[in-house]
Amino acid sequence: MPNIEVITADATVNVQLPGAPPKREEVWISPLEVFFSQNVIYPLFSDGRSVDDAVRQIEALEVKEMDGQTEAGFMLKAPFPTTEAVRWCPKLRDGEGKPILDADGEERKGTEGLFTLDNRRLYALQRAAVSCYPRPYRIKVKVITDRYEVVRHLKKFRTRSNGFSISITEWNGTGRDNAKDFKVLRVWDWRSAVAQLDEGAGTSSSAAEAADSGNIGCWEYLDPEGVRRGPFSHWQMRQWFERKMLPPGLRIRPYVPGGSGAPKGGYTNSSSSNEDFRPVPDVFADAPSPFAPGWSPRATTSEGQFQVCAECGRQRLEGWIARGNWYCSTCWRKWEAAK
Repeated sequence: MPNIEVITADATVNVQLPGAPPKREEVWISPLEVFFSQNVIYPLFSDGRSVDDAVRQIEALEVKEMDGQTEAGFMLKAPFPTTEAVRWCPKLRDGEGKPILDADGEERKGTEGLFTLDNRRLYALQRAAVSCYPRPYRIKVKVITDRYEVVRHLKKFRTRSNGFSISITEWNGTGRDNAKDFKVLRVWDWRSAVAQLDEGAGTSSSAAEAADSGNIGCWEYLDPEGVRRGPFSHWQMRQWFERKMLPPGLRIRPYVPGGSGAPKGGYTNSSSSNEDFRPVPDVFADAPSPFAPGWSPRATTSEGQFQVCAECGRQRLEGWIARGNWYCSTCWRKWEAAK
């Protein structure tokens, strides 16, 4: 089953003597051409500012030149520092860490490109770019070229989609997936957001709506063992289907985040039963083809307001009130584990 995870990389970069200042190469590029390096991100920056608020502060400008290096064009001016990235050509491995081989037995590699070190910034910039799509807006990116620094960053990369998409979530703990207890609040994949425009089957309003919410409709499926997998973007599912990577009898359903009424101990999908999973041909019986543009689920969210935990002081979404104070789910789990 297509549960792809990138866990190693081959980096071809410049060698630099230890102790020398870190080398940076500045390039102007569309944020839609930069890939995510992580699997999930938190909806707030480290200083507590909202990523959604930052999106609304990004300015789309028309300029005569960009730092005297490039021709006139359109640029995005963000309220945060310049994003950094590394050039990377990852090998592909499955969810168990085994190499994915081609027909000749050779290890397959993913897309070569720039992978960001600032995933929340890239998420915000991609949303701003999609709101202006198809007009090509660019951003300045500092590309790290020092070999030692590149390798140090690559060890932290955890993308499971080759950098095409990112999940926005509240998590508890870290691990190979960036999380061990978490609920996906949103999924972002700009290709899904603009697919209808590219196919000539939609208007700019659908892309603008996705950019405003930072969310796209997505799917989850049941694997042969009956385990739920996902959520995955509509665009990603379409790629898998067209490459015949999905079994004919695959059962899917739209992914719907659980709400604040989820039980202590974690989030759940709004439907805990597997009965509403349906075979792909049945879901798209009236569509031109399975996972056709315009036939994605409608994006939904159950996000509430952030509150400050009385125990740890962090801003969280999930939690409960006890003795007149609000406590986040992370602290609740620690207490329950200590019983």
